[in-house]
Amino acid sequence: MTMKVFLLIGHILSACIQCLILPFLPYSLRSKLIQIWSRTLLSIFKIRLTIHGNRQLFNDRQSAMVVSNHISWIDIHVINTVSPVIFVAKSDVAKWPIFGWIARQIGTIFIVREKISDIKRVLNLMAQYLSSHKKVCIFPEGTSTDGQTVLTFRSNLFQAAINSKARVLPICITYKEQGKYSDVTAFIGDMGLVDSIKKMLKSSVMEVHVHILEPLSDIHSRQDLADRAHQSIQAIVAANSTSNS
Repeated sequence: MTMKVFLLIGHILSACIQCLILPFLPYSLRSKLIQIWSRTLLSIFKIRLTIHGNRQLFNDRQSAMVVSNHISWIDIHVINTVSPVIFVAKSDVAKWPIFGWIARQIGTIFIVREKISDIKRVLNLMAQYLSSHKKVCIFPEGTSTDGQTVLTFRSNLFQAAINSKARVLPICITYKEQGKYSDVTAFIGDMGLVDSIKKMLKSSVMEVHVHILEPLSDIHSRQDLADRAHQSIQAIVAANSTSNS
């Protein structure tokens, strides 16, 4: 575990240095550096990634609103390992030491969900990115869970996909240890970031499974989009729960 700690500290320092040059790089190169950094982070935590479904849906040049269930702060780095996207995150994340600063530097969109005016601002930003053939990721549960269920999706941010005529790409993230459900990454309740990191560093057999599901398009109601995305993700979570019982 001591070696993991040193590797993690060095890796975070390397991210801070890279963030100083990211704004001056073309988007494609910036995305590649973020992907390499995220992949290395998973390696330090000994998290093995398995991708299910059509990976090409992530890698093509079409814009998409990626919609995911949310379990942990490391979900962001899991998704960036598959393919870098622009994230929408709660404004609280921007205040995290070091990680919050890194999130700002890589272009994360922060939102104050309680303010209608801020939701409108974020919708406009998302639509701009989606209209320029980029992928934007949201966690519509609005909070993280232990991964055994999927909370009802908030529909407001789905409006950006409708406004920009972008498809919605649902994905489901599940974490396991030795093939069975694990809550080792769950970032819930009053848990602090440092406590979460310490817990994860103690494991050496973690797996993360990313299920890329069928994209949704030609749906003109944000509530219908939210419900359809929720159903497809919930189906994967339920299937995994059954296999673990």
